[in-house]
Amino acid sequence: MKKSTDSWYKNKTWNGDIDTRFEKQLRYTRNPIHKAEYLLVQGSLLLNNPNQNIQEVGLVLLSRLIEGLPTEHSPILTAQEKLGDYYFNKQLYQQAAEYYKIVMEYCVQQQSRTNTSLITDLKWAESMLHMNLVEQFEKAYQLVQHYPKNILQSPANKFYYAELGALLCERMYKKTEAINFAREAIELSVVLKSLPSANKSKSADAAMANRVQKLNSIIEGVEEGE
Repeated sequence: MKKSTDSWYKNKTWNGDIDTRFEKQLRYTRNPIHKAEYLLVQGSLLLNNPNQNIQEVGLVLLSRLIEGLPTEHSPILTAQEKLGDYYFNKQLYQQAAEYYKIVMEYCVQQQSRTNTSLITDLKWAESMLHMNLVEQFEKAYQLVQHYPKNILQSPANKFYYAELGALLCERMYKKTEAINFAREAIELSVVLKSLPSANKSKSADAAMANRVQKLNSIIEGVEEGE
């Protein structure tokens, strides 16, 4: 079976032979736009490998993109958010927040969220919540309140937004808003459960059940305290 011509920068693992082939092809690439894209794609794929050493290669490739091709703003922006996501998933929230902040500030400057997930500011707000940085809660709250909900296309992102709003408002003792956000998220969880998905598993279902339980506890806790 003939390999795809772009397989050299779409490896999901790494070894000496792959490294040699990748670097050889990268040297042949003269257009900085293409070079940036190859580094972005390959680096991002390696971040998803379960092997920490291979993840480190992904980090190096994305760093090469950011530092070595500073004029390629679009792929750099994407890479910075991917690095934020990587550290967030490692529960290294301070490092994640630093990358999210860079992306947020660039988007504000450009008045555009192009080349991002569209929810970078919400991810930053969630990072503040995980770090329990109370002094940043008001800023996080303002980001949630002024977030343009109309750009949320998927039920998953809509649920994420409402859930984050509920958790943040609960911590800030904004009782009415916490309940409203929680109820909205619970309604969206029903929609999510009804959708077919190739990624559904018992562990994913259990995780969602725990999230919904937390939302219900927010509503019950607020109502009992009134």
